[in-house]
Amino acid sequence: MANFVGKNSISNLSSILEKENAKNIIIFCGKKSYETIKPIIENELSGVDFQYYSDFSTNPKKEEIDIAIEKLNDNFDIILAIGGGSVIDFAKAYRYYTKQLKLIAIPTTCGTGSEATQFAVIYIDGVKHSLDEPSILPDYAIVDSKFVENNPKYLKACTSMDAYCQAIESYWAVKSTKESREYAKQAIQLCKENIVEYVNSNNPDVAEKMSLASNLAGKAINISRTTASHALSYKITSEYKIPHGHAVALTIAQLFEFNMTVCDNNCVDLRGANFVKERIRELNNLIAFEPCKYFYRLFEQIELAYDFNKMNVSDFNLLVSSVNIGRLANNPAKLTEADLLNIFIRN
Repeated sequence: MANFVGKNSISNLSSILEKENAKNIIIFCGKKSYETIKPIIENELSGVDFQYYSDFSTNPKKEEIDIAIEKLNDNFDIILAIGGGSVIDFAKAYRYYTKQLKLIAIPTTCGTGSEATQFAVIYIDGVKHSLDEPSILPDYAIVDSKFVENNPKYLKACTSMDAYCQAIESYWAVKSTKESREYAKQAIQLCKENIVEYVNSNNPDVAEKMSLASNLAGKAINISRTTASHALSYKITSEYKIPHGHAVALTIAQLFEFNMTVCDNNCVDLRGANFVKERIRELNNLIAFEPCKYFYRLFEQIELAYDFNKMNVSDFNLLVSSVNIGRLANNPAKLTEADLLNIFIRN
């Protein structure tokens, strides 16, 4: 995979297309979000035929992919995905089911890291499923921070918290490695230093740092996968229509504190409780020794609601019963149903 990260990295698009000898492109993009950057993209497409496609939901559905496969011809040379995580996930799923074409991913939100991962989320009959295949890792990622400088404040808050939580979860994940933890550490440091200013301003230098953080967090979870905060988030999103990044953030503080209690009796990581405790100590040094206090203050600074009662999130039994067990197995401390309910109640 080739990564191009930084200001004006979009200038690499034309040379990539030339290298791939691409003459006919399918472009997956958002219905509205794409319009502001359309001239910039089309400037890079001189001499190339292209077709736009945006008939899919914010949370892509399998039937929408089937429709796209039926509607679109098979004469394309390459797939270009330009948008947030849902757009890139849709492009990955299209690629997976058609078993063809290289993929260029250009994120226009700062947080999902989807351009750096080999998995995608799709919904089948209302149930969330994850594709996890090396074949859907984008061949090229262009992470140009100018595309995320002026996003709406709430979108910035949601997506940047997604990146922050990805990095934290990756760091303590059972499947973590030295490589994934190094990516995660860099992402955590960048998020801690820049997230508040990124959400509350249009500073291009800060946007560039957060774009890098998002990409690093994506690289980290591509190795380690995510853990309990992500496992708990999906039903919150589907049931209460709370955007993914916001939903993930709602349990990160409580899970941080829960994982601090890891011991020999509840440790899932085969490297042992002492190994996990050392990783948590490192996270404490990187972020905070009082996670709940730190995150609640952060949520206030970026104006991200976190009180379930005020958000009308109330059916905790439903949320617990829908949890992805696989992601719970990647959490370093074993979680019971009672633990999960307590995490929701203590929010």
